[in-house]
Amino acid sequence: MYMNDFENENFLRKNAVWLVVLAALVVFGFLLFKGWDKIVNDEIDGMITITGNFSCLPVKTKVEAPETCTLGVRSRDGLHYALDISRIQDANTDLKTEDTIAVTGTLEPEGEVPAPEWADYDIAGVVLVNTLLRTR
Repeated sequence: MYMNDFENENFLRKNAVWLVVLAALVVFGFLLFKGWDKIVNDEIDGMITITGNFSCLPVKTKVEAPETCTLGVRSRDGLHYALDISRIQDANTDLKTEDTIAVTGTLEPEGEVPAPEWADYDIAGVVLVNTLLRTR
């Protein structure tokens, strides 16, 4: 009987250690991926990665909607970004609306957007795209 109590206690200790390790991994994972859809690396190179859906950019309320859809990315936090793909050579041309994409590049905030072609859209900024990939 004494041996069974000792084995049960030892079993509980081993499992307690694994439970603590598992809890630490869950907390670390949550902190690591908390803002995974928008990663800004300003301190190193000013690059931003936005994950979201390839979608039509919303038009500002005072402007008449154009007949064609201007595509951009709607991030997971609901903000829309215009995409300037003039800097990439191999643009993915088979993307469809609502495809999930990841865009990496330099962000020009809305107030600093130089091109008048984005003035009619309700966007958070323009991403000068370096890479554009379809994701899941």
